[in-house]
Amino acid sequence: MNPTLSLTLSFLLFTFLSNLSPNNAGQPVFDTNGKPVVFGKQYFISPATDNIPTKGGLTLNKVGDDSKCPVTVLQNNAITGLPVKFTIPQNTTGIGPEIGMVTSSDLEIEFIEKPDCAESSKWLVFVDDKIQENCVGIGGPANYPGVEIISGKFLVVTHTQGPSYRIGFCLDSSGDCFYVGLQEFNSGEGGSRLILTIAGAYNVVFVDADSVKSQSI
Repeated sequence: MNPTLSLTLSFLLFTFLSNLSPNNAGQPVFDTNGKPVVFGKQYFISPATDNIPTKGGLTLNKVGDDSKCPVTVLQNNAITGLPVKFTIPQNTTGIGPEIGMVTSSDLEIEFIEKPDCAESSKWLVFVDDKIQENCVGIGGPANYPGVEIISGKFLVVTHTQGPSYRIGFCLDSSGDCFYVGLQEFNSGEGGSRLILTIAGAYNVVFVDADSVKSQSI
């Protein structure tokens, strides 16, 4: 097992699961318009601010000397970003997009569009040995030759009152969880990476992509 992951696991008693308030469990998730976030609908994941954000969204880029495809997820304060949608993992129940998302439930996050070279638009976590961090990306094994991909599920937890949330990631192997945070490693990468962390979680809001598009027309 990668030493960074082992170190992270050694601190999991201090991760957010041990600190979750019961109020976080099974609560509806709302967008910045106060409407329920529903599966299949498009949203921008933006930084939590006093105002509805129009910048600070997520993007993709090639990161590392050996990278041939833009599969690393980055946060950039100068852009609106790429929209995502949320889905239920291995959904075989016929649950449609009209179902609202709730906190602390397993979910998959995926970009609406992806580069042709990426196997998938769904989020995953991979181990970057060069910076000794577990980073969020997209794609599949072919996009990460010789790199460990960590099996797990994403979820959303409440941060404060109102439409402010944190994204978490739980390991399939143990059920242990930690936050998704931000860290800039190189200004040439085009933004801050989304990494797994036991502190310094990235506080986010979900902005209805359709409302942003309609305002820009």
